[in-house]
Amino acid sequence: MGAFTAVILAITILMSCLLIYVPNMHIIALQVEDEKLSGGRISVMDMLRSSEEALQEESAATRDSVLKGHQIRLTLPQNVTSASVSIDNIHVDKTIAITINGIGKDYFSNYPMRGASNNIVDVTYDSENLVGVIEITMDDVLEVQMTSEDEYIYFDFVDPHEIYDYVVVVDAGHGGNVPGATKQGVYEKDLNLDIVLELKKLFDRTDKNIGVYYTRTDDSNPSFENRVGLANDSEADLFLSVHNNSTASGRMSSINGTEVMYEGGDTTGESKSFSTLCLVHLLNELGSKSKGTVVGDEVYIIRMSEPPVALVEVGFMTNQKELDLLQDSEYQAKAAKALYDAVIEYLY
Repeated sequence: MGAFTAVILAITILMSCLLIYVPNMHIIALQVEDEKLSGGRISVMDMLRSSEEALQEESAATRDSVLKGHQIRLTLPQNVTSASVSIDNIHVDKTIAITINGIGKDYFSNYPMRGASNNIVDVTYDSENLVGVIEITMDDVLEVQMTSEDEYIYFDFVDPHEIYDYVVVVDAGHGGNVPGATKQGVYEKDLNLDIVLELKKLFDRTDKNIGVYYTRTDDSNPSFENRVGLANDSEADLFLSVHNNSTASGRMSSINGTEVMYEGGDTTGESKSFSTLCLVHLLNELGSKSKGTVVGDEVYIIRMSEPPVALVEVGFMTNQKELDLLQDSEYQAKAAKALYDAVIEYLY
């Protein structure tokens, strides 16, 4: 009798444990998911694929009620509004980063993504200190449009030419651990970027409907493939690369002036036309000596460019006078204005 009682007691204890455990299975599953997320950025592309499959099985009316004619839908948690959402479109990497303040590592466990887009290659997610970043890798250069309604935010990915009259790609040469010419502690990469950032100010203020994409706006060094790839994949109307020159020996000399390289293999002649405009405007604005327009097909980004391309050598860093001028903010602003005027004249 004692043994029977012991067996019954053991069974009772086991059942009690199961009753406690089973209702919390979903909590344990979420904890496992949280542990997976706590390791850093993870891919949630499978969730998007599952959503696409589910939507295909649903009726058109149901799909429309979910997506409202948009491509992707995200759900915001309570007390998180669309004002907490920001978008950074990194065109040169074909990456769109969506940052949402107020969402944790379990966000996708509680709020699955819905929708589909044929242009999405991967979707990753990471969260730290309740700031979630959804990173979407695309197969093309696209613009992202966001629409919000109640607790939902919708995203659509569209061709830039559906938004802008023209698309221009601007490249600040060199960058990162590739400084370009270096004289007296001055790096060409910094001068190139300074001029491009001045040019960006002008495009940011323009009343023209131009989409301007930059290969870099910081001390990074995109690959040559990514630089010219941004121009080609966006089907840009113009590709402008900003550089500064030096003598072949690298020694200081009296050689000075402005030179612009173009694609000799461009049978339309548009690359040379654009380069000539850049040279004329730079000479007029800077008062520099003309070194002419030069075929630059040996340069990868020129040779591989599909849109008309101009690679500008603003001045010689191996000439003391021009090196001093190139470091002057007013001179940089003049160079930027010349390039802006050349682009506007060419397009309009």
